[in-house]
Amino acid sequence: MLYAGLVLTLGSCMLFDGQDVGMEGAITVVTGQVLPGVLPQGAEYVCVRLDGPVAAGSVIEEDGPAGQAGTLGLARPKALTLGEESYLFFLDLAPGMYYEHDVKYIIVGKSGAYQVLDGRWWPKVNGAVPEPFGKAIPDPDHIIAGNVALEPATGLVMHFDFEVLLQRPREGFIVVQGLMPHENLFSDANATYLNGIAFFNAYKSGASEVEGLVQSQAANVLAEIDAMVADKMNPITIYIIAHGGVDGIRLGGLWFTAQQFRDKMAAHSSTLFNFLLGSCHSGSFVDNLSSLSNVRVIKTACATDEGAAPDWDTADGVVDYNPADSGSEWTSSLLRAAELIVTSPDRWAQIQSLSDAHNVPPTCALLDVAGHAALGNYPSLGLTQDLDLTHRTGYTTPQSYRSWLVLIPIIPIIPLL
Repeated sequence: MLYAGLVLTLGSCMLFDGQDVGMEGAITVVTGQVLPGVLPQGAEYVCVRLDGPVAAGSVIEEDGPAGQAGTLGLARPKALTLGEESYLFFLDLAPGMYYEHDVKYIIVGKSGAYQVLDGRWWPKVNGAVPEPFGKAIPDPDHIIAGNVALEPATGLVMHFDFEVLLQRPREGFIVVQGLMPHENLFSDANATYLNGIAFFNAYKSGASEVEGLVQSQAANVLAEIDAMVADKMNPITIYIIAHGGVDGIRLGGLWFTAQQFRDKMAAHSSTLFNFLLGSCHSGSFVDNLSSLSNVRVIKTACATDEGAAPDWDTADGVVDYNPADSGSEWTSSLLRAAELIVTSPDRWAQIQSLSDAHNVPPTCALLDVAGHAALGNYPSLGLTQDLDLTHRTGYTTPQSYRSWLVLIPIIPIIPLL
């Protein structure tokens, strides 16, 4: 256990007779001694360096959201203070993915001694995230080791242009982008947000409202739910892109739990809710929210023990079916499937039939069907392509819940004579 204010003394694992090992010597320590002992078998990884040494007395801490317990054996905002000038390396064990996920901070002192710290978020040095550590795709000059080739996606922000096919009640749509500009994958999250805003603005009826919350505004999401309920919006669909962990997400630098969302929805028992979450470990929210009688649809980017991915165009030699899309791979796939349904009168007629048969609003039926169709699991609508490349290649398992069962035909029982 490490304590606040403690000067971090590096373990003497390699000595250079009092001489400064320099950057090249520190890299040799990391690649030759540290990585072979700390890399999980079969793990994908990228190890990134800073440009130069970090001064003695510098403070290193995990940039986790306020309200979440720390993962360095410390409770935030406690931190580590370097006892000697050192070289800092960041080992990302799920490169290119949303957070939170396993990472390691490798500190090599000028003496050649080193220390490895486990984390779940990127590090801060003296209160700021070092620029090389905040990039989704690090500069090649900063990568000292790795076994994945990260490439930028080429998609553009999605546009939607379709007519509302029927009058619907006053609905609310809350679109949330929880990342701050310094956070990893901010650009992808911003595209994901813009996609959601574009889709729901094109889809909503004239009496409905779309409210967007970005960066620090994202922390107002619970209050926005109250405001939409007060405006008699029903159902309310919540669409969130954020970093997250098990039973929690990071919104504007603050930690919000699944229980907080459950409590808020439970407080408005006469309002129906749909919940779409694109964070890592988002499947953990299903158990919390599905027990509420007023939650109609839950869709998440991945299972409880999985990470969520940004936009991918290729993976393991497989090419995405919709490379022109942008934003997180799962959300763009779901919105594209929803567009294919809404713009087809025949497909929309099936949505209306499901809505009538199960006595749920059309939007609830649409989001449920679109979630399955995005994965190629709706042949009755002719939607059989898995648009989510991360699911198609086995990296993620999107989760789904709906409050209604499959309609089972009632067969009359004829008594024996």
